Amino acid sequence: MWSSNGLYVDASVGADGSLHISGQDLRSFDDEYEYELTVAPDDVPRVIAGLGGGPGGDVVELLVGHAEDIVNVGELTWLRSLGIEPDFWSRLG
Repeated sequence: MWSSNGLYVDASVGADGSLHISGQDLRSFDDEYEYELTVAPDDVPRVIAGLGGGPGGDVVELLVGHAEDIVNVGELTWLRSLGIEPDFWSRLG
């Protein structure tokens, strides 16, 4: 989805329909920082709508098309602006 200056972000849809946005940030830490946001399947249509897509739209394709804007504001901040509170996991090291 995004790769620039040591920040790598990917998006995928799980078998259950959940959306996974995972990242690896090598920019500002002595160690790598990894994270994953998981959006519940019931919230994925809100993500699609927030990206300007219609019902049944390809959420990953839409995310790729808006990746720069989303990454610049922060994926978690962007999801919260849509009223979505994803599950969050992170690891440093």
